[in-house]
Amino acid sequence: MAAAGCAAQREGSAGTDFNPVKPGVLTVATAFIPAPGFWQGTPPTDGFEARLALALAHHLGLQRVEVKQVPFAQITRGDLGGADIAMSQLTPTTGREHDLDFTTPYMSAPPGILALRGIEAADVHELRALRWVVSITSTLTPIVEERIRPDRPPDVAEDRTAALDKLRPGNAEALMLDLPVAAGLAHADPGRFHVVGQLSGGEGLAVALRDGSPNLEIVDSAIRSLQADGTIDHLETRWLGEGLEDIPLILTED
Repeated sequence: MAAAGCAAQREGSAGTDFNPVKPGVLTVATAFIPAPGFWQGTPPTDGFEARLALALAHHLGLQRVEVKQVPFAQITRGDLGGADIAMSQLTPTTGREHDLDFTTPYMSAPPGILALRGIEAADVHELRALRWVVSITSTLTPIVEERIRPDRPPDVAEDRTAALDKLRPGNAEALMLDLPVAAGLAHADPGRFHVVGQLSGGEGLAVALRDGSPNLEIVDSAIRSLQADGTIDHLETRWLGEGLEDIPLILTED
């Protein structure tokens, strides 16, 4: 992906330059390709994170973006596969922060419930009656187990891709995802999916860098600039749809 304009690397607000693995290139690791709403196309040049990576490269004065597909579990262990940064719908957690550095979140991400079209739930009791699938790599699985407490044990999948493979044909009815991720899937395939509701709490989605990366401060500053100038809001509306804040809040306390 070419970032028009800036050929020279810009100097960051802290007086440091971004030092890429490859000169002139922002190399980005991501796990899920395609990831509807986030990484789309062949090569994956469309979607919220794809376009945010391009805007970030432009802001840092780099000419283009290269994307590397790296397993999600590998990324969360701190191995970005030789990339400069990871953008893979990542939420910072205490455990992950042992192995990665994170920028300011670029998007809030409360838990969202992705369901098959036609499946409805207005309260926690109706959520419990659904057939759930969960991912063993997701930080949201404990929320299903501890706050939803389904009437029957959830089906367990290896990762998000495997969980979606169970949800699509109707082998499950609901999957807990970060709300923007759920919205992206529903926006890309409205005939199959919709977002039933959201829960309170949750973290944000952020850019990850290897632990101790000297690039953290300048990337964090760039993310803040892209928030301030409206770039991130525009990309969210374009690729994830409008009105995420209007998705019904479902309380999970009895």
